Amino acid sequence: MEHPLILAKGRNIVGKGVARKLRAMGFVPAVLYGGDGETRGLVVNSKAVTDVLKGKGGRNSVVRLSIDDGKASEETTAIVREFQVHPLKRTLLHCDFMRVDDNTEIKVRVPVRITGKAEGEKLGAKLNLAVRQANLLCKAGSVPDEIVVDVTNFKVGQVMTLSQLPLPQGARAVFVKDNAVVTLRMPRAEKGAAGEEAEDAAE
Repeated sequence: MEHPLILAKGRNIVGKGVARKLRAMGFVPAVLYGGDGETRGLVVNSKAVTDVLKGKGGRNSVVRLSIDDGKASEETTAIVREFQVHPLKRTLLHCDFMRVDDNTEIKVRVPVRITGKAEGEKLGAKLNLAVRQANLLCKAGSVPDEIVVDVTNFKVGQVMTLSQLPLPQGARAVFVKDNAVVTLRMPRAEKGAAGEEAEDAAE
């Protein structure tokens, strides 16, 4: 799999004044850490990082960092672990990269999407997506863009929990409580009406 390339330069000078000048030129300060390498201050192109964050994989995307500071060049794969944006302009202010390879196990948040029309909906049941993002542990090189739940065969009263999510091989959901993700239930008002009809029939 080809990972997007981000060019970077080493950053030895720090301070708010330096950071402001960098941003004015379309760059942002960054930090690279983790793996077998040392922690390094970097300067990266703001648009290149923003494009990755707005892409399909978002902050779960693995990128190729090509670093040149004239002394200790390095090319490594990494993910954006943290980033800061301007509260009003929403422009990138800073980001942290963590070294990974395709087999590094990382914790990520992945969106959940439902597809299909459930059988129970034809009877008036209401489908609810209770969890829109799930925490997963998986290899950096095989993070799914989304978790797709096909509800076509869902019946009234059926529930899918975090532990039952359809995940790619090697991935597993991380949770404290095995909460419901998708539910298919009859509305309470309709249950009440059905109960009244049953009582009338009994009388």
